[in-house]
Amino acid sequence: MKRWIVFSLFAAFQMTAAPMLRVIAVKDSHTIVVDNRGVAAEVRLAQVIVAPADEENATAYLRQSLSNSWVMIESDATGAAFVYRSPDALFINGELARGAFRSLGTQMVYVGEVTPGAKRVEKAPPVKAAPRVTASVPHRHRTRRR
Repeated sequence: MKRWIVFSLFAAFQMTAAPMLRVIAVKDSHTIVVDNRGVAAEVRLAQVIVAPADEENATAYLRQSLSNSWVMIESDATGAAFVYRSPDALFINGELARGAFRSLGTQMVYVGEVTPGAKRVEKAPPVKAAPRVTASVPHRHRTRRR
């Protein structure tokens, strides 16, 4: 009986876990192509509205953000998907909705990125502590009571 409960809990966890898939292409600003166990599958992004004038910039943003990266996909009831980039959990649908693709002219910097050719910062020499000065307290003489 205990084995059956453990197995059913394990199976339920496996069914609810969202898979990590590798992005192999970006079709347009609403669709990406992922590798799902050796099969190319198209994934339609949920709740993403891009103006026709911004279509090219949004597609370029997706290519720059998702090229050859891993994503976690959660599907909604309509079959559209919410996409999170790994390992930083960037919510791709939210980035497109807020118009992050409009800032493509600026350089994107990610935490942990190595900048080639950067100057090396040398450590400052250790600071020597100043000598400790103690305040002198006048000595009180005790007198004997008689």
